[in-house]
Amino acid sequence: MASKTIKAGICAPSSHFKAEALLPSLLFLKKIKVEPILNQTIYKKDLFTAGTPKNRATDLIKILKQKDIDVVVFARGGYGSAQILSVLEKTDLKKDLKQKQLMGFSDLTALLSYLYFKYGKTYFYGPNMVSSHFRSTQLLDDVIHNRPLKIKIQVLNKTKTTFIKAPIFGGCLSVLASLAGTPYIKNIDGYILFIEDTNEAPYKIDRMLTQLYQAGIIKKIKALAVGNMEKCETPPITWKDAVLKFAKELDVPVIYGIKAGHGGFEYALPLGCPAEIDLNKKELIVRP
Repeated sequence: MASKTIKAGICAPSSHFKAEALLPSLLFLKKIKVEPILNQTIYKKDLFTAGTPKNRATDLIKILKQKDIDVVVFARGGYGSAQILSVLEKTDLKKDLKQKQLMGFSDLTALLSYLYFKYGKTYFYGPNMVSSHFRSTQLLDDVIHNRPLKIKIQVLNKTKTTFIKAPIFGGCLSVLASLAGTPYIKNIDGYILFIEDTNEAPYKIDRMLTQLYQAGIIKKIKALAVGNMEKCETPPITWKDAVLKFAKELDVPVIYGIKAGHGGFEYALPLGCPAEIDLNKKELIVRP
């Protein structure tokens, strides 16, 4: 970690959580000389979310407008970040997002998608604070310093194309599908689509990909990149069957083995960035 004190802004745009669930990661940040910055409003509760949409949006805006914050991370996922998007639209955040790294996953896919398509803000698909995977010095250091990622992958199928150079975008599949028909996601023609999820049967994966396709969002993607698909099978059918069926219809290759998602994180995956897939070398490179 850097010698100077890094400041991490902490927000809670999604589900409510108990304060003690955040404590291990707060202590971890202090241990590695990262100063946590948060407003006490993140501990509010409104039904199942961490406060009202206005509470959560106001808190996020305050954190983003604090100029000395280096990275913004999120308490937990669950549900709720989509609720704050219409509130955020009233504030121009373009200048505030510069020089800040963002990291989140799961329900934060909605917020990160909004910031990407409205402002072109890239992000890291990485663990939220209530997860033990958040407490990785190397992972957080890579995010803070905006480092590229080069990993080995597995190939589910091949097409005539063996090398793909394109931007990569995505997140939690069920959240991406829920954005279809809203102004917060746009078509990603020419992109690599990254997906991951948990506890979704193969037919549901097919349904969500079909929804994104029929909404015109993924009709002309160049490849599918799959992260952790935790408990996404109903034997003998698995998530691979559903994804492969879809990929054949689009005539695109599928890579998998990306260790990011609900099943855990070995690294944070940069998204919204230029990427390269080499199917012969079985390699993925993403450059923030």
